[in-house]
Amino acid sequence: GGHLMIATDRRTFYVERERSLWPPHLSPAELMSVRRRLPRPPTTTSGSDEKSSSKAYSTILDVLESETRIFGEYAKETIGPCLSMPRLLYGSYENRTNDYAAASLVWADDNDRAATPDGFDELDFVTLRYRWHAVKEARANKFQKAMVDVSRLRMEAFDGEAENIHVPLRYHCRKDPPRYSTSYFRVNHYLDSFEAYSYRNDARSNKRQCRECYDQKGREATTSMDDDIRPWLKSFVESVGHEKAKKLLAGAGKFVRLS
Repeated sequence: GGHLMIATDRRTFYVERERSLWPPHLSPAELMSVRRRLPRPPTTTSGSDEKSSSKAYSTILDVLESETRIFGEYAKETIGPCLSMPRLLYGSYENRTNDYAAASLVWADDNDRAATPDGFDELDFVTLRYRWHAVKEARANKFQKAMVDVSRLRMEAFDGEAENIHVPLRYHCRKDPPRYSTSYFRVNHYLDSFEAYSYRNDARSNKRQCRECYDQKGREATTSMDDDIRPWLKSFVESVGHEKAKKLLAGAGKFVRLS
């Protein structure tokens, strides 16, 4: 079973429903309950630097520990130790004439959280520079990403070969990721500029030199636009302080061509 989805260019494609029963995992309804509990960054009141006391910054580990307490024993198998996450492909399309101007308007009702802090250039960060992406759950997004909590595994779990980089542990990792709409962790996968895309000297170098392949990937990621990730930089600077943020992010957007 499954359902049909129609892209903005009127292409129709079929999305299968979840079929894999192993390893045990949370149901879509349970996943949605987790999403509703996800913490949001603290906000400031207009004209004030005082952060809301009802919401605080949280890490991935904070979320996992909180949900493990809620689900109890049931969480031992259903929440990790290997979490599969759906990814969303962001392309390289840029509309310089109005995209950045529009970005400041998108978050205008949320204290302009999309604004780039002083001393930073949004063009140095793919998460700020690229806003167009593929249809969620479409084939263009390809394989899931996995996150493994090694503290919950015995050494024997690492014996043998991985099925692939997306399913590093056969017994513990799902072969099918949860739906994008229900997954509490998601991955933005950025195509980036052709210069960045083609500079790596690894096993995929030949494919990465193919400009036609790059352009095709880019065309598959121009169906929707959002700013969900953009507020991270301002929140990060507020969290660690401007001086420390500048130090930690030094060199962002720059890379040395590998020989």
